[in-house]
Amino acid sequence: MQLQLHLNLIEAPSPQLADGVTGANTAALAALRSFLGDRDGGFGSLMLWGGPGSGKSFWLKAWARALGTEATFTDCASRSDMLTAAATAAVAPADAINDLRDAVERLSVAEPAGAQPRVWLIDNIDMADDAGAHLLFRLYNAARERHMRIVSTAARPPLHLTMRDDLRTRIAQGLVFELAELTDDDKKNALRERAARLGMPLGEELIAYMFTRLQRHLGTLAALVDRLNDLSLAQKRPVTLPLLKELIESLDATTRPV
Repeated sequence: MQLQLHLNLIEAPSPQLADGVTGANTAALAALRSFLGDRDGGFGSLMLWGGPGSGKSFWLKAWARALGTEATFTDCASRSDMLTAAATAAVAPADAINDLRDAVERLSVAEPAGAQPRVWLIDNIDMADDAGAHLLFRLYNAARERHMRIVSTAARPPLHLTMRDDLRTRIAQGLVFELAELTDDDKKNALRERAARLGMPLGEELIAYMFTRLQRHLGTLAALVDRLNDLSLAQKRPVTLPLLKELIESLDATTRPV
């Protein structure tokens, strides 16, 4: 039985393309890379949809980081960090709707094309409220006029989204790809590769313990591997199961609500 630890409070590593796990999503992610790399194709839109664990938010944030100032990242699931500056990947404590409204208004004025981002990355578009959906509809129209590209994510395909019809239609007119959830083998391979890059041996006994006793969220497990490496180096101790258990106990104690 999995332990109900508070490890979900550990901050996952910042998404980077090099850390991405493709799993069964090779074709969809290749299409995404090609779509974002096309600088001469004019306006276009692409949606990635899938359930929890499919990696859709990871890939959007990783591309935001990779594209830097060429992209603007928006998370419709949070009113406090929409339109985060992709170049810094920092969370701006600003009002989401006001930020989105200001951005759309700037697209509506006759500024040089170079003054605007080339790509808009919209995470959890299906979670936008009514005001946000109205602004997103305007964004799609403005992006078409300014020859920009839009990539969005959602939990379901466009035709099954509960949102205003005109926005759903705009989304459905673009490319749509489903992302499958990563398997346990995919996640285990990702942890092995991460540990190898750190120069840290990660035995099968440790991996089996993580997957038997902990929730299988890849971002949290990757953060745990990073912490385990730091602890091993700090204490000059080999990476063993007792060391992993000590780390988990200490993290659980520090993150447990008082």
